[in-house]
Amino acid sequence: MIPNPTPPPDLTSFFNRFSNEELHQIGLALIQQSQHSIQMQQQVHHPASSQHSPHRLPRIIRPSLETISSIPPLMNHQPNCSEVRPLMEQQTTPVTSTPRRPASDSFDNSDGNRQRMKKRLRINDLPPRNEQVEQHHLPTLVPPHHHQHYFNMNVLKRAVSSNLPCFFIIFGASVEPKNIPSSIQVAIMLKKLFADNQIPIKELSMCVQAGERRFKFAVGDKVNFLTLFNWTWPEEIDNKKAEFIKPHTLPDCYALVVRYVPLDINQDIARQEILKTIPAAVGFSSIHYHHRQRPSYDIRFTVRSLEQYQTALELGRLSIGQHYLPLTTFLTGYRLTYCTACWKIGHMRDKCQSPVSCRKCLGSYTNGVNHSCQNDTFICAQCGGNHFSLDSICPIVKKYREELKLAVDKALASGAIKRSAPGEVSRPFQQQTNDFPLLNQGQVISRPAWTTSDNGSLHSNLKQEMSDLVVTIKALSETMIRTEKSFNDLNNRIE
Repeated sequence: MIPNPTPPPDLTSFFNRFSNEELHQIGLALIQQSQHSIQMQQQVHHPASSQHSPHRLPRIIRPSLETISSIPPLMNHQPNCSEVRPLMEQQTTPVTSTPRRPASDSFDNSDGNRQRMKKRLRINDLPPRNEQVEQHHLPTLVPPHHHQHYFNMNVLKRAVSSNLPCFFIIFGASVEPKNIPSSIQVAIMLKKLFADNQIPIKELSMCVQAGERRFKFAVGDKVNFLTLFNWTWPEEIDNKKAEFIKPHTLPDCYALVVRYVPLDINQDIARQEILKTIPAAVGFSSIHYHHRQRPSYDIRFTVRSLEQYQTALELGRLSIGQHYLPLTTFLTGYRLTYCTACWKIGHMRDKCQSPVSCRKCLGSYTNGVNHSCQNDTFICAQCGGNHFSLDSICPIVKKYREELKLAVDKALASGAIKRSAPGEVSRPFQQQTNDFPLLNQGQVISRPAWTTSDNGSLHSNLKQEMSDLVVTIKALSETMIRTEKSFNDLNNRIE
């Protein structure tokens, strides 16, 4: 007989606190947890411990109330109490001891275990999957192959830029060096010249000195550029002999392309038909696609009148013979970054340490001496071939263009750069009168942010609810303590 020194606990008052349904749920949870504990102890039970206590009953562990969803909310609380464990389970290894080897390393040296261990190590060495995906989707501005050319942000922006060409003014030899004006004075003289001749040009985008007697100026608007391009420049400015030099051809932003002209139509006939429709068309050139084996070709030309240019684009088609062909804008290729001193690609003249050389023979220039090439052969600064340094037949230039196109396309797709319209100029912000109206101070009601009389009742209600909540929490904690003691007594009786 096992002595029973402690009287049975009085659980009547404890169980009266719960309804029948809640008591039923608690009982089911205890039974399930006890069965689960018995199964776990039978699986984990070590053979050595069975020699010491062969007929020992399995210990019923106190159920974990936090992991049981069927227990009522009032019982879903577990205070920090120590758990009774047998002596064999309380023995732990010291901190300074080395970790034990797996049993397979000591008793089984088969090839299967070795292969499993190697496979496990290989899996642990691999990076996480999300890191691989993130590295795969990162936008790169450098082409994925070769990596011979690196394109910084300035090169990418220059590739999609569309600045209008510049005009030059050169003062004659009759003007003494001390009477040569500065760049600011030249800009003032140009504005006065435009006003005297009633030319509607309001501002210049640039005016700098580009030599001892030469100045460079430009405009940032397409209409102003065409006005200056078509204007007959005078031979004097402010009673000083000067020569005005304008660009030889119109830029690509004024170019149009007639698509799919049949091969049986002669280029001269097509040019005459285009001039009948667009009289301001100049600079004709044909575009053939031999690699595509098309039975047609395209004709590119520029328009000296902005009004005719825009009207032709609005119509969208042009008649040549019995064909009504589409008319589109000319898509400009990406601009190369090259040096005008050494004629190599990849950098500009301001970053080059080489002397200024001839574009044809690459011979260095000498100040005050007119340069003349010794022979008629060309020397490429990239590969040394018999062609211009920037010719598209050069293999290095061709490869550079391909890599630049890949880099620019990726930068445009990722949003790193933006391709502006030809001749588009960013205007400064100009604030209008009614953009940001002032607030009417008379209509603004000032009220203190922290001390308000309207929120007094709300604060009192919150205080009352907080006090009620504190009382409820205390009652629940006392109930949980009594429940814990009852479970401990039950475990002691069962053991």
